[in-house]
Amino acid sequence: MLCRAPDLIGTKVFDASVIAGQVDKRSTANKFATRRILIIQEIDLQVCLGIKLLGYVMAGVLITSAAIGVVRVQNERGPLNELIGKSGQSVANATASGAASLVAGYDYGNLEILAANVAQQANVIRVTIRNQSGRVMTQASGEAAGAYKRFESPVVFDGQAIGSTVVDVSTDALETALSNLYWRVFIEQIVFGTILGLIVFFFTASGIVSPIRKLTMAMEEAVEKGDSFVARDLEVKSRDEIGRLVSVFNTLNKSLASYHRQLHSKIDLANQELRDKNIQLGGRTLELENALDLVNTMATTDWLTELPNRRKFDETLSRMFHQSERFAEEITLVLFDIDHFKLINDSHGHGAGDEVLRDIGTLLRLHVRKSDVPARLGGDEFGIVLYHTNVAQAEQFVESLMEDVRAHAFDYDGFRLNIGLSIGIAQYDASMSAPQELYYAADKALYQAKHGGRGRYCVYAEASHSQEEASS
Repeated sequence: MLCRAPDLIGTKVFDASVIAGQVDKRSTANKFATRRILIIQEIDLQVCLGIKLLGYVMAGVLITSAAIGVVRVQNERGPLNELIGKSGQSVANATASGAASLVAGYDYGNLEILAANVAQQANVIRVTIRNQSGRVMTQASGEAAGAYKRFESPVVFDGQAIGSTVVDVSTDALETALSNLYWRVFIEQIVFGTILGLIVFFFTASGIVSPIRKLTMAMEEAVEKGDSFVARDLEVKSRDEIGRLVSVFNTLNKSLASYHRQLHSKIDLANQELRDKNIQLGGRTLELENALDLVNTMATTDWLTELPNRRKFDETLSRMFHQSERFAEEITLVLFDIDHFKLINDSHGHGAGDEVLRDIGTLLRLHVRKSDVPARLGGDEFGIVLYHTNVAQAEQFVESLMEDVRAHAFDYDGFRLNIGLSIGIAQYDASMSAPQELYYAADKALYQAKHGGRGRYCVYAEASHSQEEASS
């Protein structure tokens, strides 16, 4: 069973730098809050000391500019609308005049050409020509788009109305002209207001604005430098509002310096505690990861022989089977069990049986290549998937294995145990559609070897559905 580490692994390790960063963020937020408070105080003092006058002047300038702009826009909007109207109606009348004979003669081809030519004119969105009953005879669209005004003119032939033309003209030109007017008025009033404001400011700057600017620069320096700022008192030169503001700033500076010292002391202490906690949790995480690796190994390994278990074997067989199926690679499956293994357990005890299984596992590991997969499937049954191996090569492999098993000294409690193997061999071929078929073939060959006298191997022959036997 595949086990996963709890989601807590690695997620509860505290990062001192992260916590410190959060503290720094809070500190930065406090700095900005302090800066906002100072700016508000500065604005209030400026209002008290004379900037209120500049505000009144600017407000008057803005109101006057707005009134002038409204009047100018209204005065120029009418002529612009009239110009657009005359232009659109002129196009509609000209189109109706040109279409008269074509409508009378139901000349659809030339009507389409006429409508298309008119639609190509600047600011024309759509041209529609209808007959006397109101049915559309032709319609053409131009490249213009957006809002439009509609102009209609009757189509008259021999003094009788026989249809109508409708021309939709874009109002973008009008909107552009109005927009340009708005901006021109706005810029003119801004320039006028700025000049007037500078004149007023010039007379008040020397006695009011300059001292406040110096105080503001000192405040900004304290806020921006933060921890590295060295508190210093500003000189108080007057007893008015500015002088009181400087005194308050000096007091605030000293308080902030004391606060920063206390805060950094707490941060250093917290960082040390977090580093210690990190070390503890890091060790715990390593223990859990090692435990997870052990669980995963136990889930896929036979504890007695230290070979892959049945689950791992089935997964590998399935993967290699489909790989061979896709790339036409040779694989051969070998299944074997130990002859008379039950008799060994009954005669010498399960300890002897376990010792035999361990020795078989050791011999098996010595014979296989890195690309092969040996496994204990359960009880005394073993399996090997031989990669890039045909039947002839598999026979050489099992003969060598059987020879080494016979030559191996299986000694237990003073007894020499004679161990033999019964082996079944089956090679993958294209007629097999699933790993179970290959396993079934090898199992059939193993069955034949066991019932043919044991101590031998048999090869499954797919073509004849029989087994070829070979005595060891």
